[in-house]
Amino acid sequence: MLVACLRGRQSGSAAAALLHSPARLHLTFVAAAAALAAVPLFVLWSRTRRRHVHFEIPPGLGGGALRRTIAALTWGHVVEGNSVEIVQNAGFFAAFIDDVGRATHHVHLETFLWMDGEVSDHVVAALCAAARRGIEVRVLVDQRGGKTTSPTVWRTLRDAGVDFRVYHRARARELGWYNNRDHRKIVVVDGRIGYTFGHGVADMWGAGRGGGWRDTAARLQGPIVGELQMAFLENWMKVTRRALVGDDYFPRLDATGTTPMHVAWAAPPETPSAVQRLFYLAIASARREIILQNPYFIPDRHAVKLYADAVARGVKVQLMLPTSGTSDFPIVQHASHYYYGPLLRAGATIYEYTRSGIHQKVLIIDREWCTIGSTNFDPRSFRINDEISVAVYDPDVANELAAAFEQDIHGAEEWTLQAWNTRTFAHRITDRLSVLVKRQL
Repeated sequence: MLVACLRGRQSGSAAAALLHSPARLHLTFVAAAAALAAVPLFVLWSRTRRRHVHFEIPPGLGGGALRRTIAALTWGHVVEGNSVEIVQNAGFFAAFIDDVGRATHHVHLETFLWMDGEVSDHVVAALCAAARRGIEVRVLVDQRGGKTTSPTVWRTLRDAGVDFRVYHRARARELGWYNNRDHRKIVVVDGRIGYTFGHGVADMWGAGRGGGWRDTAARLQGPIVGELQMAFLENWMKVTRRALVGDDYFPRLDATGTTPMHVAWAAPPETPSAVQRLFYLAIASARREIILQNPYFIPDRHAVKLYADAVARGVKVQLMLPTSGTSDFPIVQHASHYYYGPLLRAGATIYEYTRSGIHQKVLIIDREWCTIGSTNFDPRSFRINDEISVAVYDPDVANELAAAFEQDIHGAEEWTLQAWNTRTFAHRITDRLSVLVKRQL
C-alpha cells in the first residue's frame, strides 16, 4: 500500500511537471490570448451586424401613398416643388464649375475619390477662385479616397482660403471608425443648388472632354436642396465639431418645379441603412420594369430573391454592370459573376458595358420614378459606408434615364445562362473566392 502511495505521488509529480512544462505553459498562454482576442472580435461583429427586414409592398399601393411610405421607412419625407436636370458623364464637371463661378455665399463639396490630374486641376482652380473672392468654400474628402492625391493639392486649397477637411484619418483615435468610409457625393451651392452624383475628382471621368467613364449626376433645385445640405453638414460636424446655422445655409426655398423627391442617407445601427431600404423597397414595389446601372453589384440572398420575385410577378428586370476588364476592382465583378446564375435562371437580363468603365448608380422603377446618387449595390455601401441616394418621382426624368440606358445597351454585351454555365474552372474559382470577402469589397 505504501508502495502504491509512493507510486501515486510520483505519478502526480510527473503530471504536475508536465502541466508546468514550458510547452504546456506556451499552449495555455496561446489559448488564453486567442480567447481574449475573440471577445472584441465578437463584440465588433455583433455591433456591426444588421438584421434583415422583409420588404413587402401591397399590390395596390402606389402614387403618393407609396412615395410617403418609402420615404418614411428610409427616415425621410417627400419634398414637393423641385426641379432636376440630368447631367451625363464629364458634363458634370462643367456644370459644377459653372455654378461655383456664380456662387454668392458658399460652396460645399463632399466626395470620396480625388486623384491628381486635369480634372483635379480644373476643380481646384474653380474652388480657389471662389475662395479668393470671399466665398465660403468647404471641402470634405475621404482619407482613403484621397490618399494618393499630392499634398500640394490640399495645400493649394488651404492657401487660397478653402476649409479643407479629411474624413476618418488613419490615426489612433479614429482607428475604431477607420473602416467606415465617406462615399457620399454631394455639392451644395448657396443652399439653393445641389448635386448628387457618382463621379470622383479624377481623370477617368474624362478630363472634361466628354470621354471616360459612364456616369450620371443630377442637378437639383427647390426645397430638396435643404436635405442635401443637412446630409453634408452631418459629416462636416463629425469632422469639425462645429455646426453651421442660419439662413445663409438654410435659406427659404420656394418651389422651382413640380417634382417630388426624397433623400435617403441615414445609417443607424442594427437595421438596414436608408439606402439599402430604398433599393429593396423600390425592387419590391415594381410592377412592370426594373432597370439598374451600377458599378459594384454584390447582392445578398435577400436581394436575389427580391429580383426573382419581381420576375415571377411579371416585372422585366434588366441589370447593366461593368466587365471585369473595365472595372477598377475586378474582384468585385468576379463576386458579381457568382450571382449571375441565380438571377439568369430567375429570368433577369444582365448586360456588361464594354466601351469603358460604368459608374452611375441609377435605379429606374416602371419608368415612373428613379433613384440616383452615390450608392453601390453591395454590402459595403449598404452596411459600412456613408452613402446618399435621391428618389425622384418624375416619369419624365425616369424616361430620360431609361433612354440613356437603352443607348448604353449598344455598347454592352448580354450574358446568357449558357455563358455562365460554361465559365472556365479558373473563372469559377475566382468568382467563388471573391465572394468570401464580399462584405469588405
